[in-house]
Amino acid sequence: MKLTRWLLMLPLALLAACDTHDNDYISKYCPGSCTVIKGRVSDANGAPVAGAALRIKWRDSGYLQPKYTRDKAMTRTDANGNYELRFLLRDDEFAEGYFELITDFKDEGYLSCNEDNIWSAGYNLARDSTILQNFTVAPAAALRLTVDAEEAPQRYARLISTITYKLAASDPDSCMHLYDSQHWGFYGYSVAVPAGQPVIVRTEKTLADGSRSSQKDTLVLQPGEQLEYSLDL
Repeated sequence: MKLTRWLLMLPLALLAACDTHDNDYISKYCPGSCTVIKGRVSDANGAPVAGAALRIKWRDSGYLQPKYTRDKAMTRTDANGNYELRFLLRDDEFAEGYFELITDFKDEGYLSCNEDNIWSAGYNLARDSTILQNFTVAPAAALRLTVDAEEAPQRYARLISTITYKLAASDPDSCMHLYDSQHWGFYGYSVAVPAGQPVIVRTEKTLADGSRSSQKDTLVLQPGEQLEYSLDL
């Protein structure tokens, strides 16, 4: 009986283990309906990073079917650190899967305001649209907002925290990430932040009795540091 069940499951296991990979570079010649992801890559001092490799891939979920990866576009930054990736969204890419922007830096990560570098067609990526995605190559750290998942729902009606920082001191604008317990639940929130740069955490707390309080802290993390910041304080 056990052997029969194992034999029945074997084709599914083999199917899930497969990973099909091809490319769709020709889609950059799309006629008037290209999707474009472009921006600038700079270092922590704001200087351009030339020759950085970037590529966009489409991946499917691979659930009960072979995993599928499709290379959509690839490029390198020019002398001014600018890059542009052009590609066509295929019909099957609207149905499932996601697009991921991949870089070639290993020792120092790419930091961006949209840190996961992942988009889904029909959700936050569309045909004939342009996304601006700037990157800074700099030492990174990790900040995790923590909350007591058992006690917090009894104590708080809502927690809202904003995390703001500049990717480099020379940047004119700040990146911002939002944690809202009504969306994320009382399970915390993690974000990659630049090391050595001020990171401002503002928290608005609404207690169960309706009273409110606020808190603001400025943090500076070291390269590679993983800091847990409690919202219960």
